[in-house]
This record gives sequence, C-alpha cells and structure tokens, in this order.
Amino acid sequence: MVAIVLAASISVTSITYQAQVGSAVNVANGLLATDKGFTRVLAASTATSCSVPVIFTVVPGTANTNITSGHLVYDVQVNSTTSTSIPPAGTRFNVTLVISSTPYGPVCIQTPIPSVSGQTIDCKFDVGTALPASPYTFKVTVQ
Repeated sequence: MVAIVLAASISVTSITYQAQVGSAVNVANGLLATDKGFTRVLAASTATSCSVPVIFTVVPGTANTNITSGHLVYDVQVNSTTSTSIPPAGTRFNVTLVISSTPYGPVCIQTPIPSVSGQTIDCKFDVGTALPASPYTFKVTVQ
C-alpha cells in the first residue's frame, strides 16, 4: 500500500466592490443627460475652457475638468435630442456635478449654429482618488 499526502497553503483575500447603476434624465432645456458612471482613468487630460465651450458636432466631443492620472472620473453624456425642443443655435450651457456637498466644474458646452439634433458631448469631472463613504448623493445640473 502506498499513501501520498500533499499539503498546500491557501490564501483568502477579501475585496469589497460597490456598484452604481446608470440612469437617463430628460433635462427641461431640450437636452438629454445619460449617467455613464465613475471610472479610474489612466491618462491625464487638460481641462477644457469655458471661454471656448465644446460645441456639439457629428463627432462626439469631450468637455472636462483637469483630469489627473489614477483619479476617479465621473462621466455624464449630454445629447442634443431629436425632439422639437432643440435649444436655439449658439446656446451655452454649464454642466456641474455636486457629490455630497462638494461641487465640481463647470464644464461648458454649446449648441452649434445652426442647431442640430442627435449629437453628443461627454462631460467628465475629476473627483479625486476616492468617493465619499456610502451612502452619498450626487447631482448633475445642465443649465
């Protein structure tokens, strides 16, 4: 009779994950805002300027605060809708984010001349290295 005995050490690591569910919101000014959530970014990006707002075009644009590599970034996509309530040509909007009581932004966007529907701009906000402890609230305003 032969008996073989093997031993192995097993490591157990615990990781806590939190989820955030996306949403879509109709905004009273003829735009549609879609929550794209939080992500950790690898590449830094210089902030866009409100003196030269990002204009809706056929190629999706990006309006953002100053973004640091490794930080969490919140993304909300703003679309010009296909409804009859398209904002007038050349209308400027400030997009802001508030998490708990901390404001971020604004980033500035503008409708083209002439106004066109069905175009998008991703509005991105660097919120630092960590989110507040759960539960927390956040609010996006496009005005």
